[in-house]
Amino acid sequence: MACFTVPMALAIGIGAIRKKIPATYHINWLITLLGGGVVALAVEHVAHGEVVLYPPFLTAMSNPSDTAVMLHEIATLGVAMAITCVMVWVTMVLYVSKIDATKSRHHQIE
Repeated sequence: MACFTVPMALAIGIGAIRKKIPATYHINWLITLLGGGVVALAVEHVAHGEVVLYPPFLTAMSNPSDTAVMLHEIATLGVAMAITCVMVWVTMVLYVSKIDATKSRHHQIE
């Protein structure tokens, strides 16, 4: 229902401070991972009528019992998706850092 709100909030927050993060962390990769997932899920939720373009925007907000389910989904699936994106990004950054370190060692030998 609204699981995409957690990665969306994370992407917005990181985007706000991205200039303070060193380029070696490739923070735009994380923002792209999060943003791509958010767009895909938002489109899917709109297609299934869970998100509408008029208030309350999230259809689960109109029924208190649905709101509880929505909040549980945000807390479980949304957080899990955000953590997964961060873990993929960390793996990518570590891999590229290792490749860069290997290249610099080879250049020092030559």
